[in-house]
Amino acid sequence: MTSISTMGQAIDQMERIKKVQTLFADYQAQITTGKKTPLFKGLGTDVITSERARADSQSIEIYKRNIDIADRRIKLMTNAIEEMKAQAINVQNALTAQTAEGEIELTTINDIAANVQTFLIDLVNSKDGDRFLFSGSDTQTKPITTSTMMTTYMTTRISEWVGGTIDTDTLINSYTDNTALVDSTVGYSATITGAGKVFVRADDTKDIDYTVLGNDPAIRDLIVTIGMVSNLTGSLDKITLDPSDPVGTVTAPGATKADQSDNFYQVFNQLAAEINSAIDNLDTIRYRLSGVQAQIDGVRQNHLEDQNNLASIISGVEDADTTEAALKIKMLSTQLDASFRITALLGDLTLTNYLG
Repeated sequence: MTSISTMGQAIDQMERIKKVQTLFADYQAQITTGKKTPLFKGLGTDVITSERARADSQSIEIYKRNIDIADRRIKLMTNAIEEMKAQAINVQNALTAQTAEGEIELTTINDIAANVQTFLIDLVNSKDGDRFLFSGSDTQTKPITTSTMMTTYMTTRISEWVGGTIDTDTLINSYTDNTALVDSTVGYSATITGAGKVFVRADDTKDIDYTVLGNDPAIRDLIVTIGMVSNLTGSLDKITLDPSDPVGTVTAPGATKADQSDNFYQVFNQLAAEINSAIDNLDTIRYRLSGVQAQIDGVRQNHLEDQNNLASIISGVEDADTTEAALKIKMLSTQLDASFRITALLGDLTLTNYLG
């Protein structure tokens, strides 16, 4: 029996089968991965669109991380400010309650004020990891330390007041005048006054300031005022002197009990008013931080929307239509089956059945 050479047809048929098999494998991969191609070069001219969208999305991700860090720090700072306010209210309530009862228990107020002063200093030294939150750009330096200099300064002025060297107005001025009681005496670091601001880079054009320094007037006034409450009540044995009191009993200055009482309550009431003012000013700081937090949250939401849009662009370029891929696999399966049948027939072809 004479055979007919079908080598050319067979080779051609095998090449077609290979192409179909390659397409078959591509569509199977699309169904498995959900992507048109495993390599960027497989996207053809759409590769530039995909790479640009991915780069933009990565830049946004960096800004979102910046915002998350700033948001965490702002929350820590806000919590610290709220706790400062709560502690100041404790002292305020103690002063108010003592005044309402008509008799000041110096020891009780001294204990409360001393404890609160220590707590306030701890709050000013709040940290996020190894960064001090209220040090401005000088994040590695503790903003304030417990100052023996301030205690010495205040007790000296009080002694002068008790001894009649200075009057009540001068005593009040000694702790309310920042040029008299300077930051270094209060215990603030040497660098805090010149420390730079703290910003969050929220996007290409927004650097948002969320600086609160530990020597902000509201915080400073509160520490100084409560420190003065502590030192005043700790320096006096009584407000006024009774004839039966032992020699050396320390009271407010004055020739008579009325004078002593007037001098004491002039200072006492001023300190109470100063605490009230500081509490209000702490609210101002808190509102400002809340405003910054709302601002960066708005930027975050914009970033999320932008990322969603970029994700849609990337998806449109890279994602495969798995339903369409499944239909094409079914069509290719039919083609492969037909191709294999034709190849088999070509292999069995003889002159007899070719002519027949």
